[in-house]
Parts: sequence; structure tokens; C-alpha cells
Amino acid sequence: MECHYPPSMESINREIEAHIHKNKELAQIFEVYKKVLTVQLNYLDSINISVDLSEDEIKDYFRNGQYLMSRQKFDINGNLYKKIIFSLCKAIKEASPGAPDSLHQLSDAEEFKDGNIEKLLDKVKLFSKRELEEFIIDREMERRTGVSGEIIAFVIFSALSPFYSLNMKETRKKVDFSIWRRGYCPICGQTAVIAKHRIEDGARVLHCWLCHAEWVYPRLECPYCDNKEQKQLRFFYVPGDKSRQVHVCEKCKKYLKTIDMKIMQKNVSLDVEAIATGYLDIVAKREGYRAPDETVLLN
Repeated sequence: MECHYPPSMESINREIEAHIHKNKELAQIFEVYKKVLTVQLNYLDSINISVDLSEDEIKDYFRNGQYLMSRQKFDINGNLYKKIIFSLCKAIKEASPGAPDSLHQLSDAEEFKDGNIEKLLDKVKLFSKRELEEFIIDREMERRTGVSGEIIAFVIFSALSPFYSLNMKETRKKVDFSIWRRGYCPICGQTAVIAKHRIEDGARVLHCWLCHAEWVYPRLECPYCDNKEQKQLRFFYVPGDKSRQVHVCEKCKKYLKTIDMKIMQKNVSLDVEAIATGYLDIVAKREGYRAPDETVLLN
């Protein structure tokens, strides 16, 4: 499977403009997204990532359901990470003037100071969204920084993404992800929350929101509870747009947003689609389904 990272900003901008043309309320959130993505892409050339594991070692991890970073020695340059944090905060504030002024000082928080940032990275780099939010609460970071925990978590993960994405890309050069059959990412362990039906053959491909890994997963199986009972698996969509779907499992009551590119007859960015299809999350939750659990349990 071809690796589509990093994305083309030209194609991203075209997709975003098309979505805003249909729904102007998306303009603000997409402005933030574009600014954040620009910062992430600008730092890629400054990051050095090497994958020392052999092809056989990586495949052994995958066969055992162990995502790579759960075993891989993976160091992140603390000074560079702090620079990315600072740039992200500046970009978010520029794109969203209503964001708190304290966002400018977030990179000065105790956790990001010299001597502490490496400890922070060791602590949070395998966290799920939920675990990171709990960490922020426990550390009382909201009170100390004047920034909401949601924004702090977003910035921390957004700064990690370039490192993770290059790790994924370098790993992909050694081994594809064809033997991986889990609902969480083979590289960083984050739970997939969006998927696509591949344009060329309709195969279901899960997507990692953090490192952008993509891997094939059976269409007639729940990626979260392994349910294969066809009567308990179904999908729905908003009338008028069959290409943007919600696949649900009646056993675990979780849902997976899925973009059918075979119906669209074109490839689109799943990161852009994840934002543009927020209305599907509302519909799914209203129908009694839950977003995928972001906590990964290793075998």
C-alpha cells in the first residue's frame, strides 16, 4: 500500500475550499487545521528518525499484535519538540483570535522546561487521548497555564505527530502493514476512528489520526471487538451522500466513520474528512453508538 505522507498542501487546500463552500461554519476549524499542518510539515526536514529494527523483528511484533512503538526505542529531541510547541501555539492563536492569550506562554510551562521535557515525552508518548487528558488534569496544567486541557492535549499531540509520522514512513520502507489486523495503529497504537473504502478495489483501510499509518482491515468485521456476526454489523449515511458512512457494531455499540472513495471516484484526505464529517459523529451518538475506545490493551 502506498504511503501518502506528507500530503500536498495544494490538494488539501482544494478539498477544504470545497467543504467550506458547502458549509461556511467549517471555515474557522479548517483555518486552524491548515496552520497546524503547515507547522508540522515545515519541521519535517529538521527531524531525524531511523528505524533500527529489522524487517523480521517488525513482522514478529505485528504478528503478536504489538504496535511498533510499544517495543521500539524511540527518542524525541526535546529542544526541537519545544520549538514545535511554541510554533503551534503561535499558529493556533493567529488562526483563532478568540483563543486565550495565555496560549502564547504555554511553551513556558513547567513541563516544557529544560530537564523536564524529556520526562514529559517519556511519560506521554504512548498515551491515548483519554490518558493524556487525565494526565493534564492530574498535573493541574489548566490552572497553571490558563489554557484548557483540550487545547493542551491538542498541542502536545500535534507536536508529536511529525515525529510519529516520519517513524511510520521509515518503517513502511522496511515492511508493509499487510499482516496487521487490529483496530489500533501498527506504529503508535492509537485507535482508528476513520476509514476509507479504497478507490481501486473497495477494500476497507483504517487510518491513524496521529502518525497517518494506513492498513487494510476486513470489511465484514468490527475492528474494535472482532465481531463477525453479519446481522450485528451495518452502516448508515445521511440521505444525499452515500459516500460518507457510519459503520456500527450492535455488539460493542461503537461506530467507525468511513469514506467510500470507490463511490466518490476520487481520493481525498481522511484528516480533512474527519473534520468535515463532524455531523456524522452527532448522528451516531444520537443513535446510541459510542466513539471508538482510545485505550489500547496489549496482548
